[in-house]
Amino acid sequence: MRYSVSMKSTYAVLAGLLALTAVPASAQLDKLKLSDTIQSIKFGGDLRLRDDVSAKRGAGQNNRGRLRYRLRFGPEIELPENLTAIIRLGSGTGEQISTNQSYDNLSAQKALWLDLMYLRWKPTLHDNATTSLQAGRMANPLWRTYSSDIVWDDDFTPEGFAESAEWVFADAGLSVFANGVQAVADEDSNSGKNQWFFSQQLGVEKTLPLDSRLRLAGAYHKWSDENRSSFGQTVVQDGNRRLTNGALAARFGIGEVTGQLTSWIGKVPLNFQGTLIRNFRQVHNAYVQGPVGRDGYQFGLIVGAAKAKGSWEAAYFKKYAQIDSTVADVSDSDFGDGGINRVGHIAWIAYNPRDWMQLKVKGFVTDALDRSFPTVAGVTPGAATNLDKAINRLQVDMAIKF
Repeated sequence: MRYSVSMKSTYAVLAGLLALTAVPASAQLDKLKLSDTIQSIKFGGDLRLRDDVSAKRGAGQNNRGRLRYRLRFGPEIELPENLTAIIRLGSGTGEQISTNQSYDNLSAQKALWLDLMYLRWKPTLHDNATTSLQAGRMANPLWRTYSSDIVWDDDFTPEGFAESAEWVFADAGLSVFANGVQAVADEDSNSGKNQWFFSQQLGVEKTLPLDSRLRLAGAYHKWSDENRSSFGQTVVQDGNRRLTNGALAARFGIGEVTGQLTSWIGKVPLNFQGTLIRNFRQVHNAYVQGPVGRDGYQFGLIVGAAKAKGSWEAAYFKKYAQIDSTVADVSDSDFGDGGINRVGHIAWIAYNPRDWMQLKVKGFVTDALDRSFPTVAGVTPGAATNLDKAINRLQVDMAIKF
């Protein structure tokens, strides 16, 4: 008798689920609505499978091969008064610059992390203008291109506040935009001061003949109290001089100029990108001796655009980032073993067999720049040291979006 009741309950649940899937999505949402405050919910995410191989040359260095995955998923919830709540869970190990998770530990279960959690207010002020305010753990609100990862890894999600505005002058084929970020880098319970960074960005976009357009932006990223202690970061990347307590030895005020020229050859898009950086607060002091190391650049070209079914793209970039030219722990995590103090080449080719699927092969050929950090009392190269090695890396990806 108990078995019969259990089976009936199971059939009832299955019947209910089948009935729900037969109802249009809009009607399902009405049934699932949690409160009258929620106007709509949109779920989305992506899944990526990767083969990641590194060939390292240097004393005591070993090659490395990893199978990895990335999973990101979450809702975008529309609320009254032009408010939106964005939440996303992500795989990984809790790093500040990656949601990748390696296959390891004898198939032990892996964790999900809170990758995004922020509120966005986007009021309508003018037909030709858009503006937004954000707070929480958010997607990087600065305008960036691929070349911008010399400063910001694409997976870095700052925690703090942001403001964005853009004004379109349609008759002149011109738009002007501005972005600001005030983010907490670390909070120390035994200190009256927390570590922050502040970014300001101002840019312009102009339409050009032949359906081309040029977008340029200048930015300044100032770090505050970065020498007081370490950031408590999960991963320490190469390329910065550090004190024995893990704090940065140099000061950081990074000027950045990024540009993108979009054009065409027939029906094939061309995307020229470039980023120049200089750490204007980097000077010689008791801990920073030898090469000042404050400059960097990345430039390249993307041909095609792998977005729709049957589309493709190919790209090449050159990157050069001196020691202490920017904060390594938020810079690109794939270049070498991640970070800066490195020069090299990046190339990839990608193809979309479906609108929602992409296949990609990407290669890096890199070498260290400054192989001899100055020997100064109280200064170490960092927890991770790749001063004496060249690193070549190959990534083969299959990614789907849903």
